[in-house]
Amino acid sequence: MAHRTTLTQEQLAKTLKAVKNASGAVPAKASGNAERERIFDSFRRWGYLQANLDPLGIFRPLKHPDLEELTGQATEEAQRIYCGTTGADFMHLPEPERRHWIIERLEAPAQEVDQHKILERLIRADLFEQVLQARYLGSKRFSLEGVTALIPLLDAILDEAAEHGAESSIMAMSHRGRLNVMVHAACKSPHEVVAGFEDVDPRSVLGAGDVKYHIGATGTYVTSSGKEIAIHLVSNPSHLEAVDPVAVGRSRAKQTRYGLQGPYIDRSLETLNKVVPIVMHGDAAFAGQGIWAETLNFADLRAYTVGGTIHIIVNNLIGFTTPPRQEHSARFASDIAKRQSVPIFHVNGEDPDAVVRVGKIATEYRATFGGDVVVDIIGYRRHGHSEVDDPTITQPRLYERIKDHPPLWKIYAESTGIDAKHIAEAVRKEYEEEQTKARSLRKIPRLRQLPEYWAPYFHGRYKPEYEVDTGLSREKLAEITDALVRVPGGFHVHPKIAKLLEQRAEMGHGKRAVDYGFAEALAFGSLLLEGTPVRLTGQDSQRGTFNQRHAVLVDTETERDYLPLCHLSPNQAFCEIYNSSLSEAGCLGFEYGFSRDYPESLVLGEGQRRSGNHRPIHQRGRGQVESSRGNRDASSTRL
Repeated sequence: MAHRTTLTQEQLAKTLKAVKNASGAVPAKASGNAERERIFDSFRRWGYLQANLDPLGIFRPLKHPDLEELTGQATEEAQRIYCGTTGADFMHLPEPERRHWIIERLEAPAQEVDQHKILERLIRADLFEQVLQARYLGSKRFSLEGVTALIPLLDAILDEAAEHGAESSIMAMSHRGRLNVMVHAACKSPHEVVAGFEDVDPRSVLGAGDVKYHIGATGTYVTSSGKEIAIHLVSNPSHLEAVDPVAVGRSRAKQTRYGLQGPYIDRSLETLNKVVPIVMHGDAAFAGQGIWAETLNFADLRAYTVGGTIHIIVNNLIGFTTPPRQEHSARFASDIAKRQSVPIFHVNGEDPDAVVRVGKIATEYRATFGGDVVVDIIGYRRHGHSEVDDPTITQPRLYERIKDHPPLWKIYAESTGIDAKHIAEAVRKEYEEEQTKARSLRKIPRLRQLPEYWAPYFHGRYKPEYEVDTGLSREKLAEITDALVRVPGGFHVHPKIAKLLEQRAEMGHGKRAVDYGFAEALAFGSLLLEGTPVRLTGQDSQRGTFNQRHAVLVDTETERDYLPLCHLSPNQAFCEIYNSSLSEAGCLGFEYGFSRDYPESLVLGEGQRRSGNHRPIHQRGRGQVESSRGNRDASSTRL
């Protein structure tokens, strides 16, 4: 954009100081630039409050005193950028390079978008729901109508992610629009997805109630440039945000597979960009559910980071029957994300071009900085909470307006001048034929497949022949012990820990009784040498709540840490032991997710009770760990 200004305040101050003349006056040109920068800075900070974000015009722009008295050409230009159908809230980021990066992209000329593709995707998203409504009138559904721009948004994200090396995407969402995403992002056949409405298999419960809106799906998405991305839409219970940590944990596991180099893991941006987590939220749940806040806190924690998650708020400006003023104290449901270095892009859901551009910026931001980003796409909900619910009882005026509001694809076709009639007719015919095919099915199709790394595992009841000998020879125990008590040269061990290591050396060589803490270390070591990875996270898990584990040693002079279990052998499996945040549900969900995509590993999540009792709360994989002891006892371990 001509004459665009992207100077930071610090740069501006240096510029003005350099151009001052001997008398101390600022030349007219520099003074004009300073005024322009002052105006743009105000709009960068507060312009999102005055953006035109609600397609129905009910959520009106909010005046801000810092913007009210600004006039002139620079003001008009800044308003077009920051107060249009996109509202960027990013000036709270403490990193100047990230702010500058966003400013450059927002103030640059708008990129061209493929309007024909956008129109077709909008038609498909809307008609998919409309055909379902006509065929299954009275069935419980959770339509995407009102925010169908979500589909072009996902297209933009996946297209851009592929250009940055993405090979896989883990998606999570609640029920609204789930079937639409299955068809258009996970690329499942419509007849497979809608079979749940037909009750073609009386023995199946998938056709009953809303269960079909909670199951997962896997598929392959092909980008505009022909690149393939494996999609996994994760199953989700009725607790709307419960899936968040699970999806992020699964992403971490897949990234670990890509980055595995013997006992070490490459977590460079190049590796992390191979797997892109995309989590879709409702506005009410985003603002109100605590497990989401716990998951957001994982973003930059070493134990949990995945190089950024792309969060999408599918914002209907309503939660069941509850309006925003009763849902969250802040103006936006997304404001909880501002507690961290996370940019937020609000966008009017009826400007699909802006939605697509924001999707590309958000994805590029994640790929560049490895950080979380939020896209808040604001629309409405055409029907009630479900299509059998009557919303006119609680929101009569709102739904009077929605009743006469045309679907987005018709609005977009008119604004772009593209003839959509023939496209709409072809798409409607296609979906009606898919419904006919669904009625002919005799069994509900399975929408998801387990990855190949689940193939070695047996399904069904326990059998005695599954038992294996888990004993270890004295020689193997001594070998593991020697590695566990060895520290690198120049490492300053705490005197108490030095004494403990001496005692553990005696334990491992049969000269002293083995305590619980060292028994656990020996068990972990034996698994690692056999090729079974071990991941343990939890509250104070590196040392152990009761001073019993000391898995991670700390240099008394530098506070550099050292994990002996990572240095048993060059051919061992990887080992991760981290202290977690003071979270329970979020951490548990993350480790469950990790275990789902790394079943050959031993995955443990460890939590505390406030009374002091100590209990690892999750296990999955080749071993199972459970412990619970009183306040004075070291934790016991059963393998």
